[in-house]
Amino acid sequence: DDLAALLYPNVCRTLSDSRKAFAYVKDVEHFSAMQKFLVANIGSLAMYFAASKIKSKRNIKDEQKALQTTLDLFENEALAQGQHLFASQNSVPDMGDIAVYGVLSSVKGLPVHDYVLQQSRESDVLMDWYARMEEEVHS
Repeated sequence: DDLAALLYPNVCRTLSDSRKAFAYVKDVEHFSAMQKFLVANIGSLAMYFAASKIKSKRNIKDEQKALQTTLDLFENEALAQGQHLFASQNSVPDMGDIAVYGVLSSVKGLPVHDYVLQQSRESDVLMDWYARMEEEVHS
């Protein structure tokens, strides 16, 4: 439940990160140069301030630490530190696995995706689970 809410402030943690989230607009053919400029710059600024508002509303002091704590909980409780292949505790994923995978894969290509899967982790439990989920979802 907290993952998506915590991911957003991490996507827009800095103005630079917010701009990276809007980098796709340069490839939108039906946008004029002015529209691309406005969407990329005003949109990223608005996202940055919205993320700050969410942090304030949820009383988040350190968005990276809050995200890391939630991912630690998923690793410890759902995956039992790698003893379970999936949160379902079965040989196939369930809706909980799919929901978490969907949230994490939604930011693929952004700095927070790499942070979540590699830089914030002390073990490979989450990354291994994510790789299994990619195979399940895309096969």
